[in-house]
Amino acid sequence: MDAVQVTFGHRLWWVDAFVGEAARGNPAVVVLLERPVGDEELQQIAYEMGVSETAFLRRLGEGWSLRWFTPTVEVDLCGHATLASLHVLLTELGTAGSEAYFQTRSGLLSGRRSRDGTLGIDLPRAYLEPVDASVLNGTLGEVEDVYQAGAQNLLAIVKDYDTLCGLAADPVGLFLAPGSLIIAACVGAPDADVAIRVFAPRLGVAEDPVTGSAMCAVAPWWAERSGSPTIVVRQASARGGLMYARLFERHVEVAGYARTFLSGEVRG
Repeated sequence: MDAVQVTFGHRLWWVDAFVGEAARGNPAVVVLLERPVGDEELQQIAYEMGVSETAFLRRLGEGWSLRWFTPTVEVDLCGHATLASLHVLLTELGTAGSEAYFQTRSGLLSGRRSRDGTLGIDLPRAYLEPVDASVLNGTLGEVEDVYQAGAQNLLAIVKDYDTLCGLAADPVGLFLAPGSLIIAACVGAPDADVAIRVFAPRLGVAEDPVTGSAMCAVAPWWAERSGSPTIVVRQASARGGLMYARLFERHVEVAGYARTFLSGEVRG
């Protein structure tokens, strides 16, 4: 009898990140790479997964390499998929200690589990510059203020929670706006300081369920407005999400809860 040839695939976990009361969180698929994989294959896997972000983890010395892909493109930063990756390392794989380090396109990121069970990740702080509301092409209706948030994102402030929830954003108009993430925010939300919605048509995501990287802009805006370095944010998407953030001089710690929905293996 001929020898049986077996090729093992890459383990994966479907993780809901930033879950909470009345919040189902944002699904991310975390794939643990057992061998080097080309970019084209990574993109194909992310396309097959069909969630807003698929994260690829690979051991790199004492830390981990981490990359993020939407179904259509690789991105420079993703908060919820980083939180999901931290959850996989600490909960599913049981790695030693309560902290992890990730080499990414946005530099070295770190994450940890707190005593209260929340997971926290450090993301680079964005610096805000006021811009004219015309950059949004009227797609969000009447807005109070608009800011350029770092090199790639826009933050728009709307009147109130009802206005935010009632937004019917035109994806074509948003695609033409000069930002990868278009963040709409307002003061006040159920059990939160601020509510947001996030649109990312340029990344192949019409509306993101929960967006940890949005805190890079929202936390500095809130600190300037309220004088508080801490903020609780509810994302008013169909799934809903709950995030806790603390602003530091150069970074924002974004915290929340995560849970594994399913696990399996990528074959091929």
